[in-house]
Formats: sequence, C-alpha cells, structure tokens
Amino acid sequence: MDFIFSLFGRFHPVLVHLPIGFLILGSILVFYAKKEGEEFLPAIRIAFFWGTIAALFSVASGIILYLREGYSFNTVSKHLILGLLTTLLSLGFYLYLKDKVKFIDSKVRGMSIGLVFILMLTGHFGGELTHGSEYFTEVIPDRFQGLLGISKSAEVSKISLDEQHWGEAIFYQDVIHPILSQNCNSCHNEKNRKGELVLSSPEMMEKGGKSGRVLDHRSPLESTLLARMLLPLEDKEHMPPKDKRQPSKQEVALIHKWLESGASFELSLAKAGVEKEMIHMYFPEEKDVFFPETALSQLSEDILMPFRKSGLLVAPISQESPLLKINAINFSANQKLKFKDFQAIASHIAYLDISGTDQDDTVWNDLMVFENLTVLKINRVNIEGKGIEALQQLKNLKRLYLNYSDLQLSNLLALADHPSLEGIFFYATPASKDINSDEIARFLARLEYGEYELPVLSSDTVVY
Repeated sequence: MDFIFSLFGRFHPVLVHLPIGFLILGSILVFYAKKEGEEFLPAIRIAFFWGTIAALFSVASGIILYLREGYSFNTVSKHLILGLLTTLLSLGFYLYLKDKVKFIDSKVRGMSIGLVFILMLTGHFGGELTHGSEYFTEVIPDRFQGLLGISKSAEVSKISLDEQHWGEAIFYQDVIHPILSQNCNSCHNEKNRKGELVLSSPEMMEKGGKSGRVLDHRSPLESTLLARMLLPLEDKEHMPPKDKRQPSKQEVALIHKWLESGASFELSLAKAGVEKEMIHMYFPEEKDVFFPETALSQLSEDILMPFRKSGLLVAPISQESPLLKINAINFSANQKLKFKDFQAIASHIAYLDISGTDQDDTVWNDLMVFENLTVLKINRVNIEGKGIEALQQLKNLKRLYLNYSDLQLSNLLALADHPSLEGIFFYATPASKDINSDEIARFLARLEYGEYELPVLSSDTVVY
C-alpha cells in the first residue's frame, strides 16, 4: 500500500490549484465588500476556511513528492517554505476573521493584500520547478531584459564540429556533453539534482545518483545512462521523461558508440573509432549567398503601389531582404517598359523578368541603373545583343536568359569573361546554332543553348 503515498504526492500539481482558487475568491470578496460592511463576511470566512484546508493538503502532497521523487532541498526550498508560510498566514487570517472581525476594514484589506502577494510568490517558484527559471523572462525581448537587469543563463551546449579536423575533437566534451546538456541537464544539473544525479560534469557522472552509478566501465554498454534511453517511451523508467525533449536516433547512437569505446572523457573521435557518417550533420553549413547582401531599407507600399498598378508583379526575394523581384508577365504583348520610372527603386531590384516586352538593343544601357541585379530574363524579344558588353558593369549579375531572341554569337562573345556570370541561357537563337566548342571554352559562365544531339543506340533502331 506504500504506492498510495507516492500517488498522493503526484497529485500535488492538481491540489495546489484549490487553495489558490479559494484564497483569491476570499480576497476578491474582501475588496468587493463596502467599507466597514459585513454582508460578505460569512462568505469570506468560508473561502479562507476551505483555502486553509486545501493549502494543508497541498503542502502535505508537496512534501511527499519532494521526499519520494528525489528532488534536492535547494531545488524546492523557496517553493516549500513559501507554501508553508502561505498555509500559516491563511490559517491565521481565518482565525482572525472568525473571532475578532465584525466588519471589513482597511486592516483586513491590508492583510488580504499581503496574503495574495505571498501566494503569488509561492506559485511563481512552483512554476519555475515545472517550466524552468526563465519561463516568464525568456519571451521578453533582449533589450527589455537588459533594462530589467535580467541576466541570461548559460546557453545550452550544441554540437559543432570542424569538417577538416573533426577527428581531433574530444568525444565527451564536444559531442556527448552537448547531447546530455540538451536532453538531460534540465533535471540533472547542479541546481536541480533530481534523483541526486548530476550529468553536467565528468566527476558528477562518475559519482552517479540516488539509484546508483549511471556509468559501468566494466560493461559500458550495460550502463544505466544508455539503458534508460532504450526503454520504451511509455515505460516509467524511460529517460528522459516522455514529456521532455528526446534525444534523436543519431544522438543515442553516439552515446552508444562513446560507451562502446570505453566511456573515456579524454578520447578523441578518431581514436574512439567514430566514422564521419555518424557526425557529418554537425558540420556547419556553408551559407549560400546568391543575392547580394545590402544595407538598403525596405521600400514602403506607397512607393511600390504605382508599379503594381501598371501590371508588374512586385515581390520581395525573401522575408529578410529588402531586394525585389519584378516580373512583367502580365504585360500585353510587346508592351513598352519605361525604365526611367524605375530610378527610385532601381537599387532594390535583384530579379528582373521583362520577357515578351517591347525591347531593342538600347536596353543594355538602360539596365545600368540596376546595380544589384542578379537575375535578368529577356526572353522572346527582338534583340541581337549589340551593346550587350555594357552588362560587364553589373558586378552582381549571375544569370542571364536570352531565349527565343535574335541574339548573335559575335555579340554574345563580349560576355565571355564576365566576372560574376554563372549561367547564360540562349535557346533557339542564332547564337545557339553558330557556337562551337572552342568558343564555349572561352566563357567563364556555364552555357545552356540546346541544340544537343544524343548518340543513336542500337536499340533505337529496333522495330517492335
């Protein structure tokens, strides 16, 4: 029958809401009553009576939970002491109301304010036990946290390995410690020693907890540290608890490998026999910057609205960037674009598609104002490319589309040494028919022009 006490202790999070409700109700009635009035006094006495009874049950269940679930006193001390104080104040307030008070006055209201304040502090420290000490403050913007004097706690360690020298990384310090920090240390740290177990340092890991050692150096793979993780999620012995963050399969595999290699705190990844495939996901990803990064500010909707009304599609290239994508897809056939109208927003345009509009070879000089232009599409236009060398001045241009135009090879060759162009697309143009392998080799950019011929296979001639 011993389990009944443990079950009662686990009802603590439910029971604590009862005194909160009764005591808050009583305090509301204290202030709702008229000055020196007594009409609510019986109801106030009942609220504080049952609030005291409920507080006694809450304290009893909390003490049992503390003793049986392995919490350290340092972890629960503030919540426990304030809970006892709240119960005593509630009892004293009820006795005072019962024997000495005939009506509600300022003294009663003052006592009520004090009790509610202590009740709020008790609830606050209780919330920290279940949600963490930064539950309320972590959502406050950093600048306001600074004004309030709130200092950030140390950030949770994360795995980050150098792809060139990953083998030299220390297995425990650079891999295992961050895994435990993210998945276990919320309950097993210096402040919150659940089960008297601390997993934040090698010394404390070696020591173990209330249930014994978690590392078995004689049979590392039988260590409790791993065994608890491998239990079914619904098993009450599974760790971390199912409502907490669970380590990924890769993280469990790394812990398994660490134990298999002897659970050393000094061994490197290479000496532990770790293969690159096990840790490649922890190499930093290279940032692929396609569009230029600028200090430009976002343009207002008032500035962009006239362009939208003209029929242009206008959209940001991303949520974070002030650069724009302009597309003339809704323009009628051979409609003329007035580039002088773009002067105010030219530096913001990184993607420009004017395919199918009325253009000639004067367009190249008109494009010089688009300093951040990265993608330019001028498909299906009557241009030969005279003056196209002006695009050499666009240092951010990476892709150029000239499909279904009258582009001549002699003009296209002027872009052979363009420093930033990565790709030139000119399907169905005179240039695509005339270009040869020697001329292709002159270009720094990749050329896509069609006119490809696949070899004829013997199977292609078979008639079925």
